[in-house]
Amino acid sequence: MTQESTMPWVTRSAIITTALLLVAGAAIAKGLEDMPPPAAPAGTQPEPAPEPPAAPSAAPAAAPADGLTPSPAPVEPSPSPSPEEAAQVPSAENEKMAVESEPEPSNTERLLKDNLVIGTSVNLVWADRNSSGWSSSGSGRTGGSDVMVGVNVPNSILNLRKSKKLKFKGTFRYNPVVVAGTYDSKPYRGLWQGYHVGLEGHVKQARFMGWTAVAGVEAGLVFVYLDPLDEFETPTSAEASGAILSAHAGGDWEVAPGIKVGPRVYVGLGSFENYQIGAATNFSF
Repeated sequence: MTQESTMPWVTRSAIITTALLLVAGAAIAKGLEDMPPPAAPAGTQPEPAPEPPAAPSAAPAAAPADGLTPSPAPVEPSPSPSPEEAAQVPSAENEKMAVESEPEPSNTERLLKDNLVIGTSVNLVWADRNSSGWSSSGSGRTGGSDVMVGVNVPNSILNLRKSKKLKFKGTFRYNPVVVAGTYDSKPYRGLWQGYHVGLEGHVKQARFMGWTAVAGVEAGLVFVYLDPLDEFETPTSAEASGAILSAHAGGDWEVAPGIKVGPRVYVGLGSFENYQIGAATNFSF
């Protein structure tokens, strides 16, 4: 075999060998990629996977080209309430000013609030004097009236327990009466004026439709001025004064808030005698 015939065969063999080596290398590389990672030895902790890189922060807003600070966005004002709503819902400042502007009640107002009672009555009266021969019994059934002012007295002042049923009032009563009578067998007419100070008790009786029993005692002075009906000269003894002790009893019914009416009976003894029966009306404040 000659050298010329031998060279083409060698060349062909080298080309085939090179191609096989390239194919084998590619297959080996592919197999290495598909193989799982080797297991970690026993007793060792696997390395943590690396954290993904943080996302880049937003770029700061670009400053205006002229270098001035940008102005904030305008805020729309909230709608103001209507005059009707403002009048219906006063502000806290207005309420505070109203409270501060209210004057504090005086000691007298605190004392009289829910404690003051004013009353009056119309009565049929029998009046006599126990000396000097003066008497109104002959025509003595006369008319009279009185005016009373009362103030509640706490039970503690009287050393009594506080009670909703039992209450006391300190009273002042002015009792003018037109009287007609005889003195030394001569007819006279005049004015009887009584001034009485006392204590009155009230006991509520719920079982009798809100009726309140009333009883009291009084000490007073009486002044009598008589003028003759036949134009004779009035003797000095026809004008007199004296002390009198009185007791009374009756009841009250509340016909309206703060208004009570009821009967009254008075008996007075002392320098003068006085008997009254009538009806009273009281107003509470």
